[in-house]
Amino acid sequence: MAWRRRARTRAAFLADVAQVRHDLTELDRDLAALEGLYAVSNELTRWRGSVRETLKRLGRADDAALHDARADATAWGSAVRDFARDRAAEMAVRFRDEGARPVPLDFDGDGAGSGVRADAFETWVRSLKASLDDTVDAPVASGRALDRLRSALMLDLTALADRHRRLTRERDLSERGLERMTPRELAKASAGHATRQSAYRAVEGSAQTLTASVAVLDDWRAHVDAVVRAVADHPEAQEIADYDRTLAETLRERGRDELDALDGWSEALEAVVARAREDEVLRARRRAEAAAAAQAAALAAELEAAHVAGAFDDEDAEAVAAASLDEALLDEEHVHVGERVAWVTDDDSHAPHRDRERARERPHGPGAPVRPAHVGGDDPPWAVERPPATREHGTATAVRVRAPDGDEGGREAVGGIPIERPASDLLDPPEVSRDDPGLLAREVRERVAKIDATLNNFKLSGRVVASVRGPSVTRFEVEPAPGEKISRFANLSDDLALAMAVGSVRIEAPIPGKSVIGLEVPNANRDLIRFREAVESPSYRRSKSRLPLILGRSIDGEMMVGDLARMPHLLIAGSTGSGKSVAVNTLIGSLLYRFLPTEMRFLMIDPKMVELTPFDGIPHLIRPVVTNPSDAAGVLLGTVSHMERRYKMMSKIGAKNLDQYNAKARNLDLPELPFIVIVIDELADLMITSPKEVESAIMRLAQMARATGMHLILATQRPSVDILTSLIKVNVPARLAFAVSSGFDSRTILDTMGAERLIGLGDALFYQPGLVKPVRIQGPFVSESEIGALASFLRRQFFEDEFVEAYGSDFEPVSSDDSDASGYVDWNDDKLRVAAEMVINEGQASVSRLQRRLQVGHARAGKLMDSLESLGVVGPHTGSKPREVLIAFEELPNVFGK
Repeated sequence: MAWRRRARTRAAFLADVAQVRHDLTELDRDLAALEGLYAVSNELTRWRGSVRETLKRLGRADDAALHDARADATAWGSAVRDFARDRAAEMAVRFRDEGARPVPLDFDGDGAGSGVRADAFETWVRSLKASLDDTVDAPVASGRALDRLRSALMLDLTALADRHRRLTRERDLSERGLERMTPRELAKASAGHATRQSAYRAVEGSAQTLTASVAVLDDWRAHVDAVVRAVADHPEAQEIADYDRTLAETLRERGRDELDALDGWSEALEAVVARAREDEVLRARRRAEAAAAAQAAALAAELEAAHVAGAFDDEDAEAVAAASLDEALLDEEHVHVGERVAWVTDDDSHAPHRDRERARERPHGPGAPVRPAHVGGDDPPWAVERPPATREHGTATAVRVRAPDGDEGGREAVGGIPIERPASDLLDPPEVSRDDPGLLAREVRERVAKIDATLNNFKLSGRVVASVRGPSVTRFEVEPAPGEKISRFANLSDDLALAMAVGSVRIEAPIPGKSVIGLEVPNANRDLIRFREAVESPSYRRSKSRLPLILGRSIDGEMMVGDLARMPHLLIAGSTGSGKSVAVNTLIGSLLYRFLPTEMRFLMIDPKMVELTPFDGIPHLIRPVVTNPSDAAGVLLGTVSHMERRYKMMSKIGAKNLDQYNAKARNLDLPELPFIVIVIDELADLMITSPKEVESAIMRLAQMARATGMHLILATQRPSVDILTSLIKVNVPARLAFAVSSGFDSRTILDTMGAERLIGLGDALFYQPGLVKPVRIQGPFVSESEIGALASFLRRQFFEDEFVEAYGSDFEPVSSDDSDASGYVDWNDDKLRVAAEMVINEGQASVSRLQRRLQVGHARAGKLMDSLESLGVVGPHTGSKPREVLIAFEELPNVFGK
């Protein structure tokens, strides 16, 4: 039995020795891995030597040596683990510093800003994707080739973003396992870090190359547009067609390598177009010479006949023939591309009996006046330049008449013009930012430090991983630690506002599509977004929306353009000074810049009499702006009647919506119907005056008007439940909320909190069906002078308003009598008597004819017609037919006096 006990004791001792040897061997391997990472560390080398000495002593160990070896292994193991944990923390910082850097960053490369770079790459991807989403719709071969190249760049961007996501996912997995890594795993993670860094640099290089390609793509779009114009302006120029075909083939073969050669292609196009113009001038000259030769031959035949009859001698015939030939050539030389020049003279002494000396002194031939077809008569004049010029035997003036599609800069600011879309130069130019990037970066770092300190004070674990600067606020993205409740972050808005000395901080928890919490902090200096900047933005110019509305710029820097046709109605609310009225003006302006009066019409109701009245008189208005709240209910009920009329018209030809109706109407040679946008600036005044009628009309329009192409924009500064009733809110799903005084008002507008945290002056939250949460935007600013300039330009336009002639009575409020006239006569209008004389002479009267002949706006022409009706000059409105004239010309003194 004793030997068995000794055997068991020996076996246990050898097992303990084997365990200690295993622990020391693993420790040696860990130290070897760490020594490879930190080769300059003498301490690691000394530790490893001690471990190996202990392993040697274990070969002849006794109980005392085993005890000492076990104690040493435990101490060294603890030291190695502490060393590895410290190195893991350092490596975590390096991991967070990984990422591609294709765009300027808000943070430096130190601790807090390490995570910003990955988000900056994602922002860059979204920005580039937005640029590449716009297709190249050009009806030329080079346009189609450029669009294929755009699609290839989009595929490259998608592949690059996927590479970056894989690298970021691998980095995040390694970072999460750092705390539990053994030293050997730490060495592998370090090698993976070096490999990813190289891969990130490759992604960064590819991103910079792709950025350069996309940046020059917009210039190529403009170049393709120039090719389209050249083909349209010179359809007979074969060289331009060859240029287009060659450019398309080169773009298909060389792809993005050819994008840098834009300057050469632009110069080549200019040369080709110049040669095409020269060829056209040469062809025109040849035609003129041929015509002059034919004229001379005909004149020679006539003179020969006259000579035979004895009316002229040979010298007379030679002089007259030479003069006629010179005049024919001169007239042709003064006809240029894009303009017409006519000689107008006060010398009419060109009788055929002029003597021989007179004919010789006149090198340019007879001076009979020549008037272009579109000058004078019933048609309006375009801008006319009259530089003085002299000719013998009479004073002549070169009257240069620009074509309707000529340069706006040459147009006079007076006189009637045909309908056209306004130019963006009517608006104030965008402002250039003077912010110092260094100061902005320092401000961001300071705010990040304050956010971290506030989170630590409230024992919340999280870190700022990204920041995005918007026009009015900067969004800091905070990643909470695993296990932290989001609700704890959501209650810190007031504490964060106090820490950063700002008015309010809005917390979005979480940001849709991201696993982070957004802290929206007001900027010290806000960026002013001009309306012209929004109108000229690619998001608006290339928008495929049916009724595009410029909403504003998001925090990510994207100019948001909504589609009123998809909303299909919009509710706007905000307190005084929040920017609500400016937003209404920008929404109206964005539609005026896109549609002609024949395509879209406005019905405006403004009980405050100051917000929408600047638009009074523009041709897009169906009727003058309604300012009387008592009339507004009748106008809205009339609008409901017109909606029902449209449904009957659509039913007759089997159309389900306005687009289908207009398409079928074109085939059936019927007049098309325009969109109608009903704008109500202060809904509260209407709801107080006629609550039942207004609510009923708005409810019916909101429920049914979408298919007929009629849409509502409702605005109020009193977002209370008695104004925004449940029936109105349920049928107007799209909301634009500006700053309000309380969270209760925010819930009334948006059905959620948030608008009470807005900072005013255009800062807004936009929501429509399809969005997960409201989106914060900064609306563009448009001044009163800009609105005045835009409205003044539009008031000069005139056209045959068939829509108002046919359906204008639908939108008139019901009066106490059967007459459409109000009984008011504007005796201060100096064109009232002129209008009466004109309608009597013509025997019929219509608003559009007054507008065209008198060169006045639609609203003024309508008031003139109402005055004439009140005076008994014309009869009442009879639908689409002209009004009847009731008096003769001799009776005018009885109406106006002598």
